[in-house]
Amino acid sequence: MLAFSTARAWVVGAAMAVAAISTSARADVLFNSLDSQNSGIVGSPLAPLFDASFQTGASAVRLTDIALSLNSIFSLPGDTFTVSISGGVPLADVEFIPGLGLNVGPGGPALASVTLPISDLSTSLAVEHFSEFDGLQLQANTFYWIDLTISGQSDADGASLGWGVTDDDSGPGVAEGYNSSEITDFTFFPNAPTPPPNNGGPIFQMEVSAAAAPEPSTWALMLMGLAGLGLVAHRRRTAKPA
Repeated sequence: MLAFSTARAWVVGAAMAVAAISTSARADVLFNSLDSQNSGIVGSPLAPLFDASFQTGASAVRLTDIALSLNSIFSLPGDTFTVSISGGVPLADVEFIPGLGLNVGPGGPALASVTLPISDLSTSLAVEHFSEFDGLQLQANTFYWIDLTISGQSDADGASLGWGVTDDDSGPGVAEGYNSSEITDFTFFPNAPTPPPNNGGPIFQMEVSAAAAPEPSTWALMLMGLAGLGLVAHRRRTAKPA
């Protein structure tokens, strides 16, 4: 009887764990400037490197969607672009130095990346979703950025794509974000609706969504509950009269 009561408690625990996981699966928007009105495009074969930052909150998360507003300006067969997620710097270690930019520089090892043909993009701005990053786990209270680079077949190729921008910083996480391109001398400066020279902007259009990552203890409780379910089923089978 004790074993059965214990198993029943495990089953209840499993139900609670599943409920907790279902609740944590709800996606939250960490950054969204896609819903803001487009004000132009930044793109040039002379500047094949763009970065836009976002940050996580008080809990670890796993990505559920990355979307960028992009278009193809010019490319030859074989020209590619790469979208990467980099960073992982604790927010406590990120410092903005007026006139100089962040003490964190774009580039560095990527946590995850995907490379695709530029010819896959439309010549008009379109929202592109990158499911390759779905499920990537990010730490709490941490600074990350989306890195966009272009690779032509030669220096004279002129491969180029555009990233849509907006003047609206009212979206989730946008006012707290930073960007890097030739406009900021490839240094992180704050997103700014009307940036003065070398002091901010542009606001690249992107969306980053994530769901809370379940704690290890939640997974452990669910596994214990599933084991309890198996024990209950076994007891019922062995208790049946021959």
